[in-house]
Amino acid sequence: MSGPRAIGLGLCTVDMLFVVDERPAFDTTMRASQYLRQGGGPTPTALVALARLGAAASFYGKVGDDPDGDFIRAELEAEGVDTSPCVVVPGALSRVALVLVEAASGERGFTTRPESCADLSPAEIDRETITAADYLHLDDADPGCMQAARWAREAGRPIVYDGTWLHEDLDEFLDLIDFPIVSEPLVRKWMPDATPQQVVDRLGDHGAQIAVYTLGARGAVARWQHGTFHYPAFPVEVVDTTGAGDAFHGAFTYGLMQHWPVDDILCFASAVAALNCRQLGGRSSLPNLSEVEDFLANERKAWEAGIKKHT
Repeated sequence: MSGPRAIGLGLCTVDMLFVVDERPAFDTTMRASQYLRQGGGPTPTALVALARLGAAASFYGKVGDDPDGDFIRAELEAEGVDTSPCVVVPGALSRVALVLVEAASGERGFTTRPESCADLSPAEIDRETITAADYLHLDDADPGCMQAARWAREAGRPIVYDGTWLHEDLDEFLDLIDFPIVSEPLVRKWMPDATPQQVVDRLGDHGAQIAVYTLGARGAVARWQHGTFHYPAFPVEVVDTTGAGDAFHGAFTYGLMQHWPVDDILCFASAVAALNCRQLGGRSSLPNLSEVEDFLANERKAWEAGIKKHT
């Protein structure tokens, strides 16, 4: 790996994925058609996407000293993601998530066990470790991420934000973010009646260089200095949408690292997100760089024809 290094802070999990035909009901038994145990979490999966594309990445997270915590770190290290900044809490339980995947659509439902690993606090984060990286990736506006963002902003490091959860300090946090990428679960709580244009406008009002609102299979809306555009999603045969957004964020950061034009970044990120839906699990189908290039050689022209400018 070579080139700029990204460091990410955020939630990490062990995902237990079951593919089912329908939602199970109480007092019934249902057999899954597929099962997979895999590391998960928005930031770690985005960092795995970066590593598979050839970028250097480090994860700054928090796990227990239990077997699940060992599994989380071992999977990241096997992908080439540096876990040396991670905080390991003696006697604590790491986060485990049950993911039910609908066989027909690839859509998911989640539930998590009670864990005893709190979020990283500002006191547990080392400023030099954050500012030594070229890019910072965050997935929440909690106090630890807020502190990391302030340090990165002071050091002139670009910050990418994966906006999935609403936090009471979100507006203050957004003032620090260069590249906010928000999704529908956040927007439904934050701006429930807003249009995509209004969402990216509000992100732009906070100073975003590129503001992105991802819409799943309906693509993404992005605002930057040349206007607001709707970018389509690439059509693929979907097995599981777990990790599609995380793949998009990792690939978006990779495009920033290459200093690509905005359209190229959005095209590349959309392709990686689509390719990641082809297998069960948030990381199983993350592509390497040559796979993305081969895919775009056949699909890019049709994708570009679907770009529409908002007026």
